[in-house]
Amino acid sequence: MLHEIRNKFDNIVKTKIMNRNRLILFSTAGILLVSLFVSTSCNTIARAAAKYWTNKQIREFIGKCEDKSSIILGSENAKKYCDCAVDVVAEKYRNYEDVKKASLTDVLKIARDCK
Repeated sequence: MLHEIRNKFDNIVKTKIMNRNRLILFSTAGILLVSLFVSTSCNTIARAAAKYWTNKQIREFIGKCEDKSSIILGSENAKKYCDCAVDVVAEKYRNYEDVKKASLTDVLKIARDCK
């Protein structure tokens, strides 16, 4: 009888340990997937712009865009807007020097669908 109780107890403990290990495994996998998704999303920002502009030009455009638009949109919304705008504007102005010559109104018209 004592032997049976001990075996049942051992089985319960093993089951709990296995369940805990599964939980840890699935939690870790979930965290890794979320991290991968987030890092991929961040890396794909400005993917269209990267076809035409250098990283320095992209950073310059986004920096100036955020400086100007954050006054109206707020910091967080300006970041989202400019992350979109850089791609849309780069598709239209493949030469970065042309963007620098363009009027603010022209650039805003191009990026009007960004939010």
